[in-house]
Amino acid sequence: MSKEKIKKLIIFGAITLICMVAAVWFSLSFNGGRLVVPTDFASYKFHFKDIPMILAILIAMAYAAYIVMSIIQYAVLERRSIKDTRRTRKISPKFGYLGFLGFAGFMGFPSYFHDGTIAPFVFFIFFGFFGFFYEGKMSGILADERFKSNRKEAERKALNVGFRLLFLLILMVGFTSSGGWLNLIAILLTCGISLIYAFVIFLSEYLLYRFDQMDAEEWEDKED
Repeated sequence: MSKEKIKKLIIFGAITLICMVAAVWFSLSFNGGRLVVPTDFASYKFHFKDIPMILAILIAMAYAAYIVMSIIQYAVLERRSIKDTRRTRKISPKFGYLGFLGFAGFMGFPSYFHDGTIAPFVFFIFFGFFGFFYEGKMSGILADERFKSNRKEAERKALNVGFRLLFLLILMVGFTSSGGWLNLIAILLTCGISLIYAFVIFLSEYLLYRFDQMDAEEWEDKED
């Protein structure tokens, strides 16, 4: 994604945030918190003072749609570039730091004990973003037949490990279900599937990097 595109995303994001904060302040100060606090839309009636909050929500939705369209456009252009140049996409290894977002999944424990919400456990999926570190290490290299073969082998081994972990998770859920602990089953499935998915993504990128390094070392030995 170009720097100009990223700059636009940041600017539009800042504008959206300012609009949302201003609308929330107006609603809490002059409109009794309507559309900010939980609202019963079955009995909701439009008030003129609701306009700032409604506009802010529409702006936020438009910005979210803009982000999604930008990501899709970037993915399409990147795929075309890879096909034309036969090189892997260019990405910085620093994107691997996004994997730390996975620790947000631990917020699921306090939220569960507070009001029974288990949705934050899904954030464990972001641990898979650590794989960006190894993808960045292979940024812009030639995606020849050897590389494609290594990718298939890495994905096969990662999926093989993932299926084994999923089998163990099913066994755990099966034994737990005999006690009738539905809440524990939901937590096990949410955490387990999220972590397995993240691990498969990370492992496939790590193995691909290792295979690529091993092949490079073999070529160096042959040349010596």
